[in-house]
Amino acid sequence: MNAQQLRTVGIYEARAPLQSLCGDLERIGNLLVEIEGMRHKLRLSAGMAMFAGLACAIAAGVTRTNALSFCAFLAFTLGVILFIYSFVYCRNMHKHHDRYELMKELFRILLQDADKKAKFSVRLAMKAQAKLLREEPFLERTNGKQQFFAEDFLSIQGPLLDGTVLSETITELTRKRSYKNPRGKTKTKTRNRYALLLSFGYPADVYGDARAAHGALSEEIRVPPSARVRDVGVSEKEIAVKALVQLEREIPQTSAMVCMGAYRILNLARRGAP
Repeated sequence: MNAQQLRTVGIYEARAPLQSLCGDLERIGNLLVEIEGMRHKLRLSAGMAMFAGLACAIAAGVTRTNALSFCAFLAFTLGVILFIYSFVYCRNMHKHHDRYELMKELFRILLQDADKKAKFSVRLAMKAQAKLLREEPFLERTNGKQQFFAEDFLSIQGPLLDGTVLSETITELTRKRSYKNPRGKTKTKTRNRYALLLSFGYPADVYGDARAAHGALSEEIRVPPSARVRDVGVSEKEIAVKALVQLEREIPQTSAMVCMGAYRILNLARRGAP
């Protein structure tokens, strides 16, 4: 794992055995702990510098010494700079710590259905790189407008134990609304949703053609309360499921339940396979 690249670019990309990727996950976690420790140290140093500046200012007022006044100015200025920098330092890594936790949870689920030596491809974006999809008026408010953004921040692909190739992409969908309230102040409200796209490239020699099995199942894929399945597509080679999740914390459960739903189709298809 290239820690420096992750700090500067904010992207983790790798193709390696699942066991090796789990090791990288641990190193990313250690890096995040290190970053949080440095942000804390910067704020502590800022507080000490500002306290020293205040002490010098008091001493300068008592002794009427210009040198102490200058030291007070320098110390207080340094404290302010360090305090501001503590919020800037690795801000994206700090802000998107939840994305690391999400990848960690998804890997925990994967380890139940994949060989640790199987090679997986992973991409995790810890630095926001959202793309503007469209912008339009928000007619319900004065001078209102709304923008819609999308960002593919996590993707995982690799083979499961039965030979099925799993591909999962998680996209953060953001709606940003801005308008003026009756007092003339500009207000901005942001709403996030998460789109999951899971595809299962299944081996035909094991499951046959899953299209008939999909048609025979009357029950839809179950997902958590905050999620809904938007589309299920089944071909002779692949099952693709699209889901929309409102709460980020329910992404892992939604992913697991979609996998269970896809394998209900595949297991029925295998029973009917020649």
